[in-house]
Amino acid sequence: MKWKEPTFGATPMLKALTTANAHRKARAFDLAAEQKKQKLNYPDWAQTWMRKYKEDWYIAQANGDEVGMRKAQKLAEGLRSKLREMATFPKSAQEQMQKETVRWMTAEASGNIREKLAAEEAGRAIREKLGLIDTSTKAPPEEPVTNESKDEPTKNVKTPAGKWIPAEFQYNGSSEAEKYFKKRSKKFIKQKWNQEKIHSLWEATKSIEKTYHIQIDPRLLLAIIIQEGTGSFNTSSTNRAADGQHGVETNYAKDLVKAHNLIFGKMLGYIYYGEEFRQVVIKNNNLEGIKGKGDIYQYCNWITPIVRMNSKRVDYGPYAGHGTWGEDVKSIYDKLSNKESDNYDLYLSNISKSTAQNIASSEGIKLPVVAFKALQNAQDSHGNANKKWTVTGKR
Repeated sequence: MKWKEPTFGATPMLKALTTANAHRKARAFDLAAEQKKQKLNYPDWAQTWMRKYKEDWYIAQANGDEVGMRKAQKLAEGLRSKLREMATFPKSAQEQMQKETVRWMTAEASGNIREKLAAEEAGRAIREKLGLIDTSTKAPPEEPVTNESKDEPTKNVKTPAGKWIPAEFQYNGSSEAEKYFKKRSKKFIKQKWNQEKIHSLWEATKSIEKTYHIQIDPRLLLAIIIQEGTGSFNTSSTNRAADGQHGVETNYAKDLVKAHNLIFGKMLGYIYYGEEFRQVVIKNNNLEGIKGKGDIYQYCNWITPIVRMNSKRVDYGPYAGHGTWGEDVKSIYDKLSNKESDNYDLYLSNISKSTAQNIASSEGIKLPVVAFKALQNAQDSHGNANKKWTVTGKR
């Protein structure tokens, strides 16, 4: 019998020991000393969550999971910031904000984006009632005074931090982009838009950026809404459109969550598989329907890998069967962003592949080997095959 070298991978026993050790270290962490350094008081409910984030950080550290470490640290920083804000509130408002803060953290831990958005909206209503101005987007986060490692700046990204989540659009705003969106929105045939929907869209993209450090430009989502033309992201699998594809989702909260899951999944796929995708696009520029260098808009459009964070797997599919849907979205996005579409593609294509790999790994998703090739499978805007080509990626 041949000798088999023993392995010491992430066995159930090792995972249990890692978790137990992280729990022990989190329980032993001197929160009293930290509160003194932070000049901040942690009530009992906040101490429970702070120890949870400490434990998550230690587990991620033991597993070499830098994404998990950054996520835990960001959540701890966010809780400290919330406690400082609440300290300025009247007692009754503190109790209300505590309830919504716990609601948000519980939703974040379970991955319930809809509940997170509802908690954020309720918190915003409390601030407005008090006549306060939320300055969280105007000032950088405070430096954490802990033994945790500081976040390192994102490497290989040539665009300024924060650039791709601009100030929230106003439905009745005066800028050319805002007026353009309102004008186009008046032609939506199924769902109407307003400031509340715009706010929820902006908050959802901020939530993803805070968790994964990848920015979805909300103006790109607005461009998709305009291109779809119904006022919905058309994510419903039960309410089918006339061409047989996904149709209008009448529940905006569900529509928003499904759209972000799809677009973020496409972006992770583009970050990881983009180089191979672009090579095949360039190689097949001679085929009708394929042109350019293979950007994020074409990748979203065509049948390509989608890293599904909600179902923990890699799917393959298009956003739309219409072969030039991506080109149209890009053109609209340029009008909403003052011609920034190429720079946004540059931002995404310069994010390291390891970033997507680490995010997928943290969710237990294995990224398979994918082959891209040109196929004559494009459709026109009515869902009819038009003998044009796209670049398709499948396992």
